[in-house]
Amino acid sequence: MAAPRENVNLLFKLYCLAVMTLVAAAYTVALRYTRTSDKELYFSTTAVCITEVIKLFLSVGILAKETGNLGRFKASLRENVLGSPKELMKLSVPSLVYAVQNNMAFLALSNLDAAVYQVTYQLKIPCTALCTVLMLNRTLSKLQWISVFMLCGGVILVQWKPAEATKVMFLLVLEASTLLLWSSTQTTS
Repeated sequence: MAAPRENVNLLFKLYCLAVMTLVAAAYTVALRYTRTSDKELYFSTTAVCITEVIKLFLSVGILAKETGNLGRFKASLRENVLGSPKELMKLSVPSLVYAVQNNMAFLALSNLDAAVYQVTYQLKIPCTALCTVLMLNRTLSKLQWISVFMLCGGVILVQWKPAEATKVMFLLVLEASTLLLWSSTQTTS
């Protein structure tokens, strides 16, 4: 029997969009500040490693809460982590790529303006959309394609004239994100 669909209202989705936007902007500005200040620099690899360890502890905590007791928690770890090394190796490849990406983000923010970095970083969305279409044979709606092209146009605009385009780009990214959010609510409803 299929699980009942969760109804998530538009207000909650807009709230999540706003929070994620603020977190991403604050992360980029704070990281840029710490990488370009005159104080002693920290190792980016240490920051990435600490972040991953925190995420590991959070994931283990969530798993422990979901399983309910220590016996089921141990059984779940044994079955899903230790019991399937092949699956663990499959998961380690994207994890390694993600760690390299995070280290490259530190390098990029040490050398790029925060606005240029943030907008250029959004190129992951069109790349993911293209891979989804080409590799997974999925289709995107007309609205989703328009959103992807708006993001690409914004990236081009910022790379072309970074100082003048920052305000315009923020509005384009916000509009494209809203369109993607709206189109996702239309496909799930």
